[in-house]
Amino acid sequence: MNRRHLLGGLLALSVSEAMAEPRPSSPTVAPPDPESAKRNGRQGPMIPLVASGPITTHRDGQIIENLDIDARVGSAITVLHPRVTVRNCCIRHARGYGIRARGADGLVLQDLEIDHVGAPPSGAGPSQECNNVDLEDCPDPIITRVKASRGSSNIYLLNSTGARLSFLELHDARGPMPRGQNVQFDKSPNSILEDFSAENGSTSWTEDNISVFRSNRCVIRRGLVFYNNSPTGDGVMIEGSFDCLVEEVDAVQQGNGAFAAVPQGEAGCGGCSFVRCRTRLSYNTERDGRPRPSSKGLSIYTRISPGAQKHTITDCHYDALANPRNLIWELKAVNAGWSFTRRAFAPREPVRLVFNWS
Repeated sequence: MNRRHLLGGLLALSVSEAMAEPRPSSPTVAPPDPESAKRNGRQGPMIPLVASGPITTHRDGQIIENLDIDARVGSAITVLHPRVTVRNCCIRHARGYGIRARGADGLVLQDLEIDHVGAPPSGAGPSQECNNVDLEDCPDPIITRVKASRGSSNIYLLNSTGARLSFLELHDARGPMPRGQNVQFDKSPNSILEDFSAENGSTSWTEDNISVFRSNRCVIRRGLVFYNNSPTGDGVMIEGSFDCLVEEVDAVQQGNGAFAAVPQGEAGCGGCSFVRCRTRLSYNTERDGRPRPSSKGLSIYTRISPGAQKHTITDCHYDALANPRNLIWELKAVNAGWSFTRRAFAPREPVRLVFNWS
């Protein structure tokens, strides 16, 4: 059964929407790794960027760096070779992808700012093919210290197993395709997303903020997921995936659900864990011109496929919910001893990247 229609039929008691909360005021500035310290402003002189148009790789192991790229048509960077590194670049794209990679194993993306300047002032983007980072058949990519804004999806990975994503500052995802609008692992198992913030607002067009779609054994940890206005989207959605871990993630101002792990079509789901996750300030009304949440303000949505291991919910907390009597559905998919209790908390600080460019 379609999980979005199923949620619409849940019976739950609603309360009035909580007051909107300002974003955390003391940001986390992501530290550079030792190798990048000399390149990103913590040591040494400022790095001058050279103006450039769109670029396509021409050899294995190519390094693209220190560029200010403006692409009004097509993709700003197209990667068609293995072991390419793209670093220290500012990228603007209007009618295409920011970085589009195909068959590029071992890709490294580091110290980048990417903005989809073709997005309208608010609402759904003009096309689902305006992702800031779009990878397909790119095993073992490393994406670190990347700021991405206003993409259809800010980061989308398809058939790219073993991805490592860290220190990401993501903003204002625009859709319109209903998938993971800030990050999606699509058939990309054994991947990790950590030390990130995914912040949307009233100009955004969201669905699932973070999506693990048919991607087993993925890890999502140490992150902030802020704001959702979709009637069917969740903060962190594990869909058609087994044995995933969501740890120390805060989901703030979500409506349809903060966290979820469910089957998808013929793809089963089970054995996922939510550990020290928190949610607060949910809503249960219309928002930004979009319908009210179809789940009536559910917090955690869990189902398992036949014969699958149950999910685990450990040391998780909630506060200031719009519907505090609609916490978990369905409990028969969760191991006994689950822990999801009320506790006031301040959300995690968002990531704020500082680049050493002139």
